[in-house]
Amino acid sequence: MQATMTNLDFSKNTQSNPPLRIISLGGFGTVTANMFVYELQDDILLIDCGIGFPTKEMLGVDILIPDFSYLKDKIHKVKGLILTHGHEDHIGALPYILPQIPNVPVYASKFPAHLVMAKLAEYQNMPKTIKVLEPGTLLQLGKFSITSVRISHSIPDSTNLIIQTPVGTIYHGSDFKIDFTPLDGVLPELGKIADAGNKGIHLLLSDSLGSDKPGFTNSEKSLNDMFEREITHCDGKFIMTTISSSISRLSQVIGTATKLGRRVAISGRSMERNIKVALELGYLKVPDGVFVNLKEVRKMPAKSVCILMAGSGGQVESALGRLALGEHRDVEIKPGDKILFSSSIIPGTESAVEALIDMLFERGANVVRPGSVDDQHVSGHPCQQELLLMMNLTKPKYLLPMGGSYRHMVLYSQLAQSMGYSADKILLPKYNQTIEVYPDTVKVGSTLEIHKVMVDGLGVGDVGETVLRDRQMLAKEGMVVVVVEAKQLDLSQTENVEIISRGFVFAKQNTSLLTQAGDLIKKELSKRAGKLNHEHQVREIVIETLERYFFDKTGRRPMILPVVVEV
Repeated sequence: MQATMTNLDFSKNTQSNPPLRIISLGGFGTVTANMFVYELQDDILLIDCGIGFPTKEMLGVDILIPDFSYLKDKIHKVKGLILTHGHEDHIGALPYILPQIPNVPVYASKFPAHLVMAKLAEYQNMPKTIKVLEPGTLLQLGKFSITSVRISHSIPDSTNLIIQTPVGTIYHGSDFKIDFTPLDGVLPELGKIADAGNKGIHLLLSDSLGSDKPGFTNSEKSLNDMFEREITHCDGKFIMTTISSSISRLSQVIGTATKLGRRVAISGRSMERNIKVALELGYLKVPDGVFVNLKEVRKMPAKSVCILMAGSGGQVESALGRLALGEHRDVEIKPGDKILFSSSIIPGTESAVEALIDMLFERGANVVRPGSVDDQHVSGHPCQQELLLMMNLTKPKYLLPMGGSYRHMVLYSQLAQSMGYSADKILLPKYNQTIEVYPDTVKVGSTLEIHKVMVDGLGVGDVGETVLRDRQMLAKEGMVVVVVEAKQLDLSQTENVEIISRGFVFAKQNTSLLTQAGDLIKKELSKRAGKLNHEHQVREIVIETLERYFFDKTGRRPMILPVVVEV
């Protein structure tokens, strides 16, 4: 994994020595869809490859993935892809991206590497091996010399990256917190981080999601009392949902449920897969006899059951979504059942989560909602004091907040300025701007075309703004199908006009409106006797006529789909 770095003179900022470019393919000022490009001359290093979540306006869209188009003609330059940890917003896009870079090596620490391999095994024509990069091991990829360091987060084997380059050392501080009492006993390697800071950090890229919260983030251990309280005061089935890769959280609830005499079932493919990997690798230790097959739950006393269920993001197709709809094959909500959300709401999923919670309440569940209990969740991200500690440890010349919305970036900038950094040392790029790193300075660079790439079913990127606008129009205004039977020799002469309304007006109650619309079309076509030779001319007249007519009569603009049948 080691190689000699090419000796280049980057001491001067000249055209012959271009800068290191840092690009966020998921866009700066976003929380999810994490994927970063480090580009220096003919070498490219990729960091993370995660999914994002659609907003409520993105009707029918399942997930978002980073915009890979920038790399399409540069794949030969890519030396490797490093994953910092195993959350979906950092690894979830791999099944869509890896086929485009089939020969590029992928590196991760032990747990995320095995999570990814288990995930990729469910897909055809995917590389099945991820190279395990132990923290502290030097990895040389082209002009980049990378060492990972252990850091605390809400998933085992999370790392930050120290990246040495000819233009200076970069600290890539993706998702972290400073937890001095971690459940697994693995402390963050603050000494190694401080050592790198003493040697000189040119630029710090730092998680900023908690920049609006004072103090320190609570330790995972602080949740033990909450789990015991909530399970004890549950007269029916206890159902807990969280991010399915949060192994520390799952370990706690399993331990507490077992202590209180409950057996544990698992519902949801991602939850099952991640727990299986954690058990096999020893990150999760559960005594024999604790787990029970989900199909056995119906036969057991409700108060003896604890179910770990995927779906905390509000996904309708998830196990929790099916439960809320009353469509779960093995579990049904009964009086006394409690559902605990031990997670925060991912930005962009607020509406989906709230809708899911409402459905669960309607079915009679007692739902402990996100944020309704002060101690039901602890973040995996740093609060202000941890951000200040990271600044003190790394002592960077320049700072770049990431992993948060733009407001988090601005608040991070204010926090850094309170430490004595001048505003010109803190970079606040807009969504599609790049970062240029020189030996003597770092600045915001050019703007790229970076789009939100949407995955809709089996389609990747085939849903764009036009399709979304159509879906939004259909959802808001409805649709009118107009079937025009026109004479073949003269399309202006119509035999019949049939109008079908869907989501616009109820046909039986608006017969007059639709009849008049049909008569109006006949009238407008007859005005053009002998002048209509093509079907598209008829369709244009139908659309123009009915758009104006329906808006005048109803104030609405339904989508109009004309069908011309020549008779």
